[in-house]
Amino acid sequence: MQRILIIGNSGSGKSWLAARLAEQLTIREVNLDTIVWQPGGFNQKRSQDEIDLAIKALAQEPSWVVEGVFGALAEQLLAAADLLLFLDLDWSVCRDSLLSRGSQSAIQRDAIAAEENFQQLLVWASEYELRASKSSRQFHRELFERYQSDKHHFTTRQEVNNYLTQLTTHS
Repeated sequence: MQRILIIGNSGSGKSWLAARLAEQLTIREVNLDTIVWQPGGFNQKRSQDEIDLAIKALAQEPSWVVEGVFGALAEQLLAAADLLLFLDLDWSVCRDSLLSRGSQSAIQRDAIAAEENFQQLLVWASEYELRASKSSRQFHRELFERYQSDKHHFTTRQEVNNYLTQLTTHS
């Protein structure tokens, strides 16, 4: 387990899981948001060239835990990954998680814009099941089905916690 890819909806617990795995395995943690968005918020995308270069470079690194909802980017890392984790939690769980996390406006440059972005995120995340893009549940399922190496599909927080506990006791 040197290259772990975690996919799922916003609020599914990808960042939480990635942080724990990275700490336990002492490998780099990468949130795809940091590759897609300019620093200071989630309202300015990097150029596609910058994103593509960062993904290509990341794919060459010997170890990482990468997490994100961006299926198109996850797809580019799939061949380099040796473990795929799909957090396929119910929207109500994701919504509650997002609401408890809040807009994170205090750590962004523009608190008003951050709050507006958060409201947009809630709407966007609620459409995970309906979207036709590569950031949809359907596409994440397709990535999961296509992936031929070690993979795990989680539908509850308890399953994720059990998996982590199992890793801790066997490492």
